[in-house]
Amino acid sequence: MKKIIFLLLTLFLTNFNYAQNILLDSLVQKNGFPFQNDKNSSFQGKGWDILLDEIKQSNSVLLGEVHFTNEIPYFTNAIINEVDFDNYFLEVDPYSVDLIETKIKSLSTEQLNSFVKEYYISFSFLQYEPEFTLFNNLIKRNTKIYGVEQMSVSADQMIISNLKETSKNKKVIEIYDQMLHNSKLVASKEGLEKYYMLSEDCLQKLDLLLKLKLSVKERKQIEAFKLSREIYTKRSHPLRIQLMKNILLTQMPDWNNKKNLFKFGANHMPKGETILTKTDLYDIGSLISNIEEANFRKSLHIMVVGKGEDEDDNNSFKSFLNMVNNEQWYCFDLKPLKKSILQNKLKVDDVYLSRVIKGYDYLIYIPKVTKSRDILIK
Repeated sequence: MKKIIFLLLTLFLTNFNYAQNILLDSLVQKNGFPFQNDKNSSFQGKGWDILLDEIKQSNSVLLGEVHFTNEIPYFTNAIINEVDFDNYFLEVDPYSVDLIETKIKSLSTEQLNSFVKEYYISFSFLQYEPEFTLFNNLIKRNTKIYGVEQMSVSADQMIISNLKETSKNKKVIEIYDQMLHNSKLVASKEGLEKYYMLSEDCLQKLDLLLKLKLSVKERKQIEAFKLSREIYTKRSHPLRIQLMKNILLTQMPDWNNKKNLFKFGANHMPKGETILTKTDLYDIGSLISNIEEANFRKSLHIMVVGKGEDEDDNNSFKSFLNMVNNEQWYCFDLKPLKKSILQNKLKVDDVYLSRVIKGYDYLIYIPKVTKSRDILIK
């Protein structure tokens, strides 16, 4: 009898899962729309038209990306060519963003090239040519740019050099010189030892600086430097997310009532739980969603991925990949899928896929992605 019950239960579950997969495939097919590149550095097609219409109606647009591709900055450029944004937010610390922007605006071409050659490895994501080009385009459009991240573990020499240039305290300048010297000494080492920010000497120097007379701006940077070091040494992702939220909230009076574009890793942008399935964090996408909702406005959450990039994604997104070819981009409207889940019609056991569907409004699939290169590689 127990064997019969077990077999019946197994048969029921098999049929149920099959029916759920059929429903998922059907919903994906009904809500997937192709589009393609055109000759004007933009796109054309139903998927692009649907997406643009939603972007125009939304106060904050959040792009959750896979990093280091040529195609996603191209996609972002195409958006800003069609829609005017007051503010742009990126996953680089605010001090590096302000410094790089200032240099672009104030230096001659020759001087800027020299600065880039010396410090580009400190630029975080902006060290990659398509990201740097996008950054320049935003500056030309007079878009206000906000950095939202801890300092890069590689950014110490650029940041310390700038602090040294602006400081008026001889004792403080002396410490900056020591830090720069020690940073250059360890730069040739292997592994984590090459990062001066992670060293005990760096921590000691930061603590010493905080005991001295500093300008308000200088003190904020040193404190941010120390907190960034703590995030790295403790490998504390929750602390990192706290910092990112704090930066956004501190700056909120300047951007709250304006048109905003955010471009961060896909983990950061869902309106619900992070898509990092081993955590239950609510990231900055959730924060922005709540802020816009509280102001009776709309945020739009878009996940952008490339076909075949990740085996886990391939398994989770099988229903979507069945539609995607090697030529066209695809825009999938996830809202009907989310509605079906909430109505208990569709059951998605894959936690990652479930969080994507609940956290994003649209999923964009790129037919082929190519790896971006550093600014200096020609």
